[in-house]
Amino acid sequence: MKITVTGAAGRLGHAALTALTARGLTIHATDRKYRKDTPVPIDVANLLDRDACYHLVEGSDVLVHLGNHVMIGEGGPQTTYSENCTMNINIVQAAVEVGVKKIIYASSIQVMGGERLRYSDPPIPSRLAYLPADGNLPANATNAYSLSKRSAEDMLAAVARVEGLQTIALRFPLLITKQHGEHLKQHPWKDYPKLDEAFAYLCVEDAGELIAAIVEADLPGFRIYLPATRGTISAESPQELIKRYFPNVPLKQPAETLTSLVDISQITRDTGWTPKIALFD
Repeated sequence: MKITVTGAAGRLGHAALTALTARGLTIHATDRKYRKDTPVPIDVANLLDRDACYHLVEGSDVLVHLGNHVMIGEGGPQTTYSENCTMNINIVQAAVEVGVKKIIYASSIQVMGGERLRYSDPPIPSRLAYLPADGNLPANATNAYSLSKRSAEDMLAAVARVEGLQTIALRFPLLITKQHGEHLKQHPWKDYPKLDEAFAYLCVEDAGELIAAIVEADLPGFRIYLPATRGTISAESPQELIKRYFPNVPLKQPAETLTSLVDISQITRDTGWTPKIALFD
C-alpha cells in the first residue's frame, strides 16, 4: 500500500510518518518546506500548484492530507480561507482523478467550537447540541480558518457520495507534545480560552497512531471523528466543568458517569484505536 502524506514536515505530519513507516507502508511525503529528520525524505511542493498535486498522489492508494494553514496567519482571514480551500480542492481532485481510494483529512475541533472563545460573566450560553462531544456534533464554524475546514468536510462528503471513495475528517483538538504537557502542568490554564472545544486535547503521537489505524481500517462512506485523550486539560472535574461552563447543554449520559467531555467510543469501534498517552491524570 502506498500513502501520500501532505504537510509531512509539521508536528502532526512527522507523527503520522513515524506511525505509518513503523507498519512497513510505502510513503510519499510532501510539504512546502524541507525537514531533515523525517523517517522518509520530503518531496518539496506547493499544494497551491494544481498541476503539481497530480505528481504527489499518482500511484497512491491513500491520501493523508494534513497540509493546510494551521491558523489565521500573517495574510489574514482572506489568505487563510482562500489558500486552504485552494489547496484542498487541488489535492482532493487530483486524488479522485488518479484513483486514490481513501482520503484522510486533518480538520479541526474549531469547526464545532463556535464563538465562545473566552469565559464571560455572565457566560454566553453554549451552542453545543450535547455532551460528551463526538464527531456527529453539528458544525458551528465562525472564523476563516474553521470555515475553510468545514468547506473541506463538505467536499469530502460529496466525494464519498459521488465517487465512492472512503473519506474521513478528523476534527483534531489541541495537539500537544509531552514537553508541552509538562509546561502546562507547571503553568495551568485557569480558564480555557476556547470553551466549546470541550477542554479536549490529544498527544500528537497518539494522533499519528490514529491516522495509521484509519489507513488500515475499512471505513466506507464519509465519516467525521473527534479524537481526544481521556480526561480533560483542566484541573477541574468534568462535572465541575459542566456546571460552570455548560449548564444549558443536554447530556447524553448522567454527569456523574463522565470522565471526559469527549466520547471516542465510535472511533474505537471502527478502528480499534484508543489513546495511550494522558498528560493530566
